Amino acid sequence: MVEAVYFGTLIPLLFLVVVIHGEYRKLILFFVWGLTSAIIIYLINTLIDIYIVPDETLLLTQIIPLMEEFLKIFPIFFLIRKKGKVYRYNIIRFAMASGIGFSILENYLYLSISAFPGVRGSIVFIITRSLTASLLHGSTTALIGYAVQIMHNYNFFSFFLLLGIYLLAVSIHSTYNLLGLTKGLQVAAILIPIVLFMLEYYLFNFFGRKGVRQNSLSIPVKSEIKGGIK
Repeated sequence: MVEAVYFGTLIPLLFLVVVIHGEYRKLILFFVWGLTSAIIIYLINTLIDIYIVPDETLLLTQIIPLMEEFLKIFPIFFLIRKKGKVYRYNIIRFAMASGIGFSILENYLYLSISAFPGVRGSIVFIITRSLTASLLHGSTTALIGYAVQIMHNYNFFSFFLLLGIYLLAVSIHSTYNLLGLTKGLQVAAILIPIVLFMLEYYLFNFFGRKGVRQNSLSIPVKSEIKGGIK
């Protein structure tokens, strides 16, 4: 059934990609990659369950976060050496789009096998799970995207910076999964992605949106000054 959800979401998005251009097209493409990386992780996990059968806690808190954080962000690595200003503020947003795309399919997989205590309880659980998972995957991927954004903007590459931020994202993801598995600590797990997103919203300057707005506002001012001189 997960394949039906994947292709049922993918095909309409591909039609959308055909008719839009610029940054919006790239955002959709990274969202599509997030969906695709989720189906890849699903297939890998299926093979692990069949041939390896590891400890569930080890799988969920260490192996899966390592795989997911790498696969979600993979296309972003190719933007480090891209020239021009077009990617000056966009890479973090692309990374977040990939993470949120990933969460769509993961949420379906998780919610489809979960038991709900009544209609009201099920709605609350679905909303809470969808909110925290989308923020978690979007924010951890955006965190890695921030490192790539810095390297792109300042035209350098640091393996240790990239590795450090990647391991930080994995650690946050791993902690979220561990708290979610620990009875009585699920509330703490819910707070992690919310706090992380709020910090990123502030520290990343809403992923460059303010900088883009300031640049766009400065153009008419220059035009008016030139017009006044003439």
